[in-house]
Order: sequence, then structure tokens, then C-alpha cells
Amino acid sequence: MKLVRRSTPFVAALVFAAAPALAQTGSPPTSLSQSLQGDAKAAYDSGELLVANGDYVGALTKLREAYEGSKDPRLLYEMALCQKELRRYAPMQSLLQQYLRDAEGSIPQDIRTAVDEALAAIKNLVATVTVTSIEPEATVLVDGEVVGVTPIPAPLTLDLGKHVIVAKKSGFDSNEQTIDAVGGSAVSVALVLIAQPHLAQLVVRSDANATVKIDDRVVGVGHYEGQLEPGTHGVQLTEAGKEPYRVVLELHDGETRMVEITLADQKHAPWPWIIGGAVLAAAGVAVAGYFIANPRDVTVAPAGALGSVVLH
Repeated sequence: MKLVRRSTPFVAALVFAAAPALAQTGSPPTSLSQSLQGDAKAAYDSGELLVANGDYVGALTKLREAYEGSKDPRLLYEMALCQKELRRYAPMQSLLQQYLRDAEGSIPQDIRTAVDEALAAIKNLVATVTVTSIEPEATVLVDGEVVGVTPIPAPLTLDLGKHVIVAKKSGFDSNEQTIDAVGGSAVSVALVLIAQPHLAQLVVRSDANATVKIDDRVVGVGHYEGQLEPGTHGVQLTEAGKEPYRVVLELHDGETRMVEITLADQKHAPWPWIIGGAVLAAAGVAVAGYFIANPRDVTVAPAGALGSVVLH
């Protein structure tokens, strides 16, 4: 690829003409193809072929592979050219800035001039976004890709258009915001994360046919196991022919509570026995009155005839 110089700064900075090779302009001591070795050279050669076929996404993958294997800063420049062809000016800017830092002192003057002009023009094609969150160590994603962990040390640079920014952390509800990035603008996004309640685990075991209610809602028969919000909850067990059971539980954050209840058989109503007793008592009084009114000899049966009474 070569940087084509035009009459205006904007065009001069951004119009890169695709060429069959990735050779960098200027006069470096050796070309990338000559200086790279092993896997890095193989990846670079594959990238060169992909660029020749217009596959800039694939070329980026191979160039990154070559860079990771060699750390040659010239590959950052080549990747920036691929990002330009894909109209991804934010990553193009980042790559060019890194190239200037890493290759400082060894950049040919014509390349340095072109990079400076490109960076100046890109400012109007990207937006800077400052992401803040009071919750540390939250993962921040932009359009589904992780960009860092809070606190984010520097503003993010994004291409024009809509972007979805998400912050998430275990134990907290995620926060998602959509922004519309305008060229040359600076945007601040505050992502507040709300801690999720530490749910309590409740296990209820009872008779196989017992209906289990939690807070007056049927949740199972004979058994229930689930998570509840911390606080007060009513547990009720009912079954035909059994005494109902009800208890109020105070569940705490992260607690596991087990309740095992065997329902008792339903008791008979006491009133028939009371009436019967009253009748029997009345009968006893009547018999006693009879004997008082009609005294007769009474012989108590000897031992062995317990409960026998002989009237004379």
C-alpha cells in the first residue's frame, strides 16, 4: 500500500490507494518481507495476499499475528491502512498513534508527514467518550467488545454513529446505554451499577400430598426448593385430613434454610365427647338419687369380680 498525496490536507491524509503489496513507502534499511522471519513472515505474506484480494478484515488478522510475533512497529502502520479501507477511523487513529510512539526516530519523513496529516483529519471523523462508574472493576464493552475495566484511564475513541456501551460486574445488574457519536464531539457516559440482592435459599419438605404455599402462593406439592428475596415470608402446608401448618420465616442475605414438617392427623371435634360426658354425668346423678330415695342393701363382690355390684 502507498500513501497518495493530493492537493488538499484532508484528501492527502486519508486517501490510501490499495496496491498489490504491503511494502511501506520511504527508505527503511530493509523491507518487512526481508526483515521478518519464521511465523511472523508467513503471517505477513498471507496478509499481503489478502490485501491484494481486497480482504482487509482477513489481512488485519494476519498482520496482527505478524506483529505479535515480531513487534515490528511498521506493521502497525500497515494495519492502520487496512482500517482506513474498512472506514474504521477510530482504530486507525489508535494504530497510527502507537506507530508514532513505537517507531519514533526511525520513521521516514514522508511517512511521518502523512501520518500527522491523517491524525489531524481523523479528529473530525471520530468522537471521544469518557466512561465513568463509581463501581470499580466493572467490565466495559462497546458494541459487544471489551474495552477495559473501570476505572477506564482515558477517553475512548469511537467512530461516528450509534454505539452500545455496557458495564457489567458479577453481583450487579448490568447498565447499558446507547450513544450517537458525532464527529469531533466529546461525550461522557456514567454507568451506575446496582447491586443485586443476595437471594436466600429455602427448602421445604413435607408429606407427599401436602400443598406448599409461600406467601399465599402455591409453589409445590410435598416439596419446594427455590430462591427468595431476603425478608419475611410465610410458609403454609395443607392436606386433606391433616392439621394445617403455618410458620413465618425471616430469611437473610445468602442464607440457606430448610424446613421439614410432618403434618399431624386432624383431631375430632371435642363437642360430642363433652355432651356425652354431660349426659353420662346426668345419668349418674339420677342413679344416685334413686338409691338415696330407695335405700337397699348392697353387697360388693369379692376380688376377682371387679366392677360387679349385686343389689338386694
